[in-house]
Amino acid sequence: MALSPVTTTFTPQPLGGAFGINAYGPGYIEVNGVRHTAPVVLHPDTGADPFHTNSVSSLEAQHFETLIALDPELVLVGTGEKQVFLGASVLAPLSRKRIGVECMSLGAACRTFNLLSAEGRKVVALLIIEPPAPDPCNQTQP
Repeated sequence: MALSPVTTTFTPQPLGGAFGINAYGPGYIEVNGVRHTAPVVLHPDTGADPFHTNSVSSLEAQHFETLIALDPELVLVGTGEKQVFLGASVLAPLSRKRIGVECMSLGAACRTFNLLSAEGRKVVALLIIEPPAPDPCNQTQP
């Protein structure tokens, strides 16, 4: 028996930034009612902006240099369905500026972003949204 993909929705919180994650599931996140199916950078005051990378494995130091302009005290990296740790050389631009970094699964990053944003923390999330895995129950065999 295959398990169904999990979709999660959140109750809006009165504190924090203007932008928050309303829902996430296989292949998407929803920010203030707008569905995103490709990687984004999310800031609680300015919202979600497209982030041009294909996967966690393609992330380089220059990608993190662009996040410094957002003035975060912490960057959350949502690495997709599974947690992936990034190398020190990739995260070096943030380390040099003494900006904290946490790598976690996409779901954990969404929940943590909402919590820290509600506390008024200067948080930015880089969310790698992977295409949903094919449903083995819906595949036809030749």
